[in-house]
Amino acid sequence: MKKNKKYSLFLISPRQKYINYPAHSELAKIMGKKRFMIPLALPTLAALTPDHYKIRILDEEIEPLPLDTIPDIVGITTLAATIKRAYELGDWYRSHGAKVVFGGAYASFMTEEAILHADAVVVGEAEGLWEECLEDFEKGSLKQVYRSDDAPLYKKQKPPRWDLVDMNKIFQVAVQVSRGCPFNCEFCLVSKIFGRKMRYREIEDVVAEIKAAPIKYIFFVDDNLTINKKYAKELMKAIKPLGISWGCMCSIDVASDEELLRLMAEAGCFNILIGFESLNPASLDETNKLHNKAATIYEPAIRKIHAKGIHINASFVVGFDNDTVNEFDNIFDFTLQMGLPNVNLHILAAPPGSEIYQKYAKEGRLLYCNSELGVGHFPTLHYMNMSQIELFDAYMKTIERLYSFDTIYQKAVTLFNDGSFIRPGGDISNFLKMRLTWITVKEFILTPDKDKRKLFYFIFNLIRAKKIAIDKGLGFLLSMLGYHRHIETHKKNMAEYRNIVIEQDKGPWRLMRQTHE
Repeated sequence: MKKNKKYSLFLISPRQKYINYPAHSELAKIMGKKRFMIPLALPTLAALTPDHYKIRILDEEIEPLPLDTIPDIVGITTLAATIKRAYELGDWYRSHGAKVVFGGAYASFMTEEAILHADAVVVGEAEGLWEECLEDFEKGSLKQVYRSDDAPLYKKQKPPRWDLVDMNKIFQVAVQVSRGCPFNCEFCLVSKIFGRKMRYREIEDVVAEIKAAPIKYIFFVDDNLTINKKYAKELMKAIKPLGISWGCMCSIDVASDEELLRLMAEAGCFNILIGFESLNPASLDETNKLHNKAATIYEPAIRKIHAKGIHINASFVVGFDNDTVNEFDNIFDFTLQMGLPNVNLHILAAPPGSEIYQKYAKEGRLLYCNSELGVGHFPTLHYMNMSQIELFDAYMKTIERLYSFDTIYQKAVTLFNDGSFIRPGGDISNFLKMRLTWITVKEFILTPDKDKRKLFYFIFNLIRAKKIAIDKGLGFLLSMLGYHRHIETHKKNMAEYRNIVIEQDKGPWRLMRQTHE
């Protein structure tokens, strides 16, 4: 190892071939951005890297890679949906003389496969391991696998290197305050990656990071921001003066604490992603999501959250063994009744490392299809009561219904009429205000679509009557437009998508099982 030698490092997020509508890619374009949010792993790794490295953060969703420049070492973050591209990049950079290190969820659980395309794999949390990996790289003695039996304390965290990201190209930044999850849902990886014991950062450390963030639109990427109610309340009080606008993920029991909900709204919370997962109690039991109990708790909880002026991103999954295609109609009817416009609907998948992956692999129910399909709108398993094409067609029909402007209008009437969304959100630049106003006029007034015009005038009249804040009203219209555009893109690709599904379709698992027996 040469003393004081400088090294070049690329930290790469590979492009994703198929992108589903909850990624907000169309909304990002409407906002004049390239991507809604980049993976927190990249600026976090950059913060852990010593000063004698010249670092470039490269997200292929934002910009092409500079293939005329070969760094000394490359770090690539991996997901199932990006792993094919990650392997291509790993092979390419190695063939051109760079050392390649993989990290992220997929490589952590499929290490033996991943190491075929890299010089090293960092398994699990990077703190401590990444620094060790770089030290070995400098010595010329990289180990194939870096892992630790002990989780980092995670009380303090170096601020992410947002200075290495072109902030003009993304809308919001990610912040993480905790790691771990005490629950053990079959289809989830969080407790497998971070453990079931919760670990929390010191609140002053979180506040300092948010103050230093170049954007005041924040998404807390914790799997359940409010599971520790005492910590959550202290956090809300601490970030209230910062003037940020933010979203997060919580379980439905956040609604059981009136004080916490009030503090969240006052601190700038505009959106909560809640994993309802299913309206079928048998499916919740099947997947070990016992903390959702039953759909009977959903309705009062939703009303309490909406009453605080906080949107809900309602996440649902269809494809459990107790499900039939009727679940799609149940979800549509429920979200219409409850005024839930933001619906993240997914087809059940089995990510490597999850309980359901082990279970389905043992039963022979994994399709072993292209991993790029694991984005939520392709069937990737043998489902008990549905063929792959039956499930896929019902899914596509449902998201088209969910994001038709007539459906959105009906939900808006239920959601906004009581005046709960009058609290303004975060400030935006005058340029962005002008851009968004023009897009709203062009898309919702200068259009032959009567349902779009009806929706616009309903929101406009609420704004004029001071029953909804201007930014909340325009934000709602544009987010719905983004979803709708993405669904329209899905429809254009329907022939290609259906062919992919039909080629792998072998019918419902119950019939396949009977045939084998």
